[in-house]
Amino acid sequence: MFLTVSDQSSTALHILLHANLPYTIFWFIMEILLFTFKNFHLTYASNAFGIEISLVFMVCFNDLFRQFFCIKGNLMLNNALLIISIFYGLFCAVGFVFFLILQSYAQRLEMLLAGISLTLILIEILLSIITLIRNSRAMPVLTKDQKIARLNQAQKRFQTLVKTE
Repeated sequence: MFLTVSDQSSTALHILLHANLPYTIFWFIMEILLFTFKNFHLTYASNAFGIEISLVFMVCFNDLFRQFFCIKGNLMLNNALLIISIFYGLFCAVGFVFFLILQSYAQRLEMLLAGISLTLILIEILLSIITLIRNSRAMPVLTKDQKIARLNQAQKRFQTLVKTE
């Protein structure tokens, strides 16, 4: 750790992605349950229910792919994977806007769930862009002598901490 100049993967993005993963699964289950309720209690147009339930599956799988690419791109410092996750995120945002305001019968719970998902995705896109910018800057490479000097400094700091305790 102390031999590197800086760690450029985003910790905030990583934590948010791992928090969003179970939320996406929770959103999917709740949407299926709510669509089942709406199918039995409300009248849909002939093909609207099938289209909307298929959109639930597409948005969920798209969001899971986005999270996978974003996690891998963040940890591997791979800009291409982060860019792919940003594009997937834009499609997910459009899908959640549909579930927020454009679906046939929008319930308050669905609007709340879609609003939370949309907020998480937009924050993750913003953090991904910031991580891309941080990754694009040139990171200085330490020479062997600089690494040895940093190692010696770290050992001295450790020795002083051990002696004080």
